[in-house]
Amino acid sequence: MATIRDVATACGVSPSVVSYVINNNRPVAPKTRKKILLAMEEMDYFPSAIARGLSRKRMNLIGVIFSRIYSTPLTNPFFGPILDTIVATAMDREQCTAFLTWPTWEEIAANHAVFCDGRFDGLILLAPDLNSQIVPILQRRRMRFVVAAQTVPEEGVASIDIDNTAAAHSVVRHLLSLGHRRIAMLSGDLFSAGMDARVRGYRDALQNAGVAANENLIVAVSYQMQSLPQDVSRILALPAAERPTAIFFGNDELALAGIEQIRSLGLSVPDDISVVGFDDITAAATANPPLTTVRQPLGAFGTASIGTLLDHLDCAERAPANLDILPAELIVRQSTGPCRSR
Repeated sequence: MATIRDVATACGVSPSVVSYVINNNRPVAPKTRKKILLAMEEMDYFPSAIARGLSRKRMNLIGVIFSRIYSTPLTNPFFGPILDTIVATAMDREQCTAFLTWPTWEEIAANHAVFCDGRFDGLILLAPDLNSQIVPILQRRRMRFVVAAQTVPEEGVASIDIDNTAAAHSVVRHLLSLGHRRIAMLSGDLFSAGMDARVRGYRDALQNAGVAANENLIVAVSYQMQSLPQDVSRILALPAAERPTAIFFGNDELALAGIEQIRSLGLSVPDDISVVGFDDITAAATANPPLTTVRQPLGAFGTASIGTLLDHLDCAERAPANLDILPAELIVRQSTGPCRSR
């Protein structure tokens, strides 16, 4: 196997000149550069990425970590656009990316040695479980990392998220403006600060309007939706005085599945029940009826995550952590309408 010294000898230059050509960090005469590149090709010489990374103190490799709570995260309507933008933005910044995934965040934390061994310059954690120990572990290992689509409670952590409380507040205010007072919330798993904040925003908006929250109408539904049909059926079987006239679902996939279950009970959306989702995935606009939802800036999560992480890596000192709040927007479509039941 050829070495850098072999290439230098063949070209009559020093190994440092070959290194300048490889790293493109010093001026080299065009004729000499061409000679070196031709010799490298003829001698089948490939520079060691690890050695180059050690010399520059950067590998130009970013690890993107997420759990497989969903069976197909790459095509998931929420995670997919974020991952696509992470890869595209990294390419624009001449960075490579590697996806690291395990079934749960507990397993990710248990396998942290895999991505804390120096091969990655930094990490992006995509929507980590708050019950996981991954954030404290990475802080102890002094890894540079950014959390995307989640707000973590630990100090000194850079997070990219939306204001989930304000977004949920806007949903409830919209439903209240349509005359709804019995508003259910099927929130999704409460393993994230974001979902906890949405429930808080829901409660606060009701309280501000002088409407008492009915605990029977607040249900944590698994994002894997096994219990969704039973949960929707149960709250719609409540006595008329308690039965909701509107349901706010924790995400669009829950909302779209919820609409199907509502129809199976012989009810209509929005004539009998108004429905709101969260995320504004592609299917929301083409649903029947088109879904009222909160639009999350999914692509911006990826762009901001790469930018924030590279800013941290470029700082000689550890950059101060920050919470970057991205804008969210209520998108009103045809799945919500005036309350027709009192």
